[in-house]
Amino acid sequence: MKFFLAIIGIIFSGIMGYVLEPSMRNALMGRAVVITVPASPTETEEVPAAETPPPAPTPSYDYSGLQPSQLPEKMVLKMAVVARIAGESDALPLPAGTKVKPLRIDGKNVHFSVAGTAQGKIAVDQTNLVEQLIANPPPAPVTTPSEPTVAENQPTPQPVVDPMPVKEPEVAPGPAKQPEAGPAPQPVSGSTLTAEEIVKLMQESIRSGQIKEFTFDQVTGWKAGEEEESEGEKYQTGLAAYKAETIFGVKNIQAKAMIQGGKVVRWIWPTSGLEIQ
Repeated sequence: MKFFLAIIGIIFSGIMGYVLEPSMRNALMGRAVVITVPASPTETEEVPAAETPPPAPTPSYDYSGLQPSQLPEKMVLKMAVVARIAGESDALPLPAGTKVKPLRIDGKNVHFSVAGTAQGKIAVDQTNLVEQLIANPPPAPVTTPSEPTVAENQPTPQPVVDPMPVKEPEVAPGPAKQPEAGPAPQPVSGSTLTAEEIVKLMQESIRSGQIKEFTFDQVTGWKAGEEEESEGEKYQTGLAAYKAETIFGVKNIQAKAMIQGGKVVRWIWPTSGLEIQ
């Protein structure tokens, strides 16, 4: 019986040794077990960097030849600037985002007005003027038709020759007739107007609504000015002082009348020379 149990114990020990020997080999020989973990695909492969989209091209528009009538009613400032009132030393700060009225383009700058009387200028690219012109192209400028030219091959009209006049029979001269006394000729005024005539022309211009900036009731004083030369032409001038409500309160403002040919041609601001609408 003991012999039989011993045989069974030997067989069991052999089986256990065969099964456990691979896992116990490193521990019995003092080796460290190294476990290799397969790398994930995201760790071994380089992730391509996201491509940065190219910057959007800056819109462009040829605004160099635009006339004031082709500019939009309003434009938005992209940076802070200041505006000034004609004849005033105080400046009006305008923050970015303010809407102003473009008046005219001077090179790469645009002149504008705000609050009716304050004016200033700013670079065109610091406003949304170009974006507006691209979205809504301005109409063609108003041009006056030129005089028709005479064709070179057109025949020259021949002068009309009057027929030979019939000679009337001569009559013996009688006693000379004395001329009747008539009214004395009235003096014709020259091209230079008097101070009273200048003031009268300015008053008629404001009453007729030639400009909308101020009315006749706002005027506090009229004065004839000196003769000036502008763009090669001579003008007589006059000044009208009026009161207007501005951002700095009620102010006395002057407007200059440019007179030529016996009428007011236009009104301008005395300081900037810009035309008053």
